[in-house]
Amino acid sequence: MVSMKLPPPTTRSTITATTSAGTHELKVEGYSVTKLLVAGEHIESSKFRAAGHDFQICYYPHRYQKKDCNASISFFLKMAEAAASNIRVEFMFSLVSRHGGEPARFAGERHVVTFPHKHDGVEYWGLEISKKELEGSPEYLWDDSFVLRCEITVLDKPVVKSHDGLAVCRCKDDLCKRRHLRNTADRASWVKDVVLKHFLKCVGI
Repeated sequence: MVSMKLPPPTTRSTITATTSAGTHELKVEGYSVTKLLVAGEHIESSKFRAAGHDFQICYYPHRYQKKDCNASISFFLKMAEAAASNIRVEFMFSLVSRHGGEPARFAGERHVVTFPHKHDGVEYWGLEISKKELEGSPEYLWDDSFVLRCEITVLDKPVVKSHDGLAVCRCKDDLCKRRHLRNTADRASWVKDVVLKHFLKCVGI
């Protein structure tokens, strides 16, 4: 009797990386009045929750640094969680047009930072806008007010799973499905070869 020894099963594990996203809009009313603040002073928004975490937006009517402070205004993102540690965040500031739609101007770059993180001694990152350009743009500054949008994406904690034994393919990804089917076909082909070469030969078929 021929002993058929199957090949050892393939073990599998999965790492799943996901993100959470959120958007917050801050309206600043009385823009001309906020310019009465002295250089270095700022106003903090109320706490808001986005992408599973608490944040605040800090508004500096005269830039956060004293050098050329009257030339621009600044906005910074602050994580409002005392116990936050190693939170990977991607965010972008932009001004919203009075007619809505996607902002075409005054959009900052997308920053990717790990909070807590200090920038020039301050635990904020943000956007800087020229006062001259803003005050000459009625599409974004109207009725002495403007709206700032902050788009936030946070990297969730990766989920790691171990799958013991032969996995049953329930994947939605076509490439993954083909890999599972190929593994199954390889095992079936191996069993067929053993039967044809040994078992049927032994019984004289």
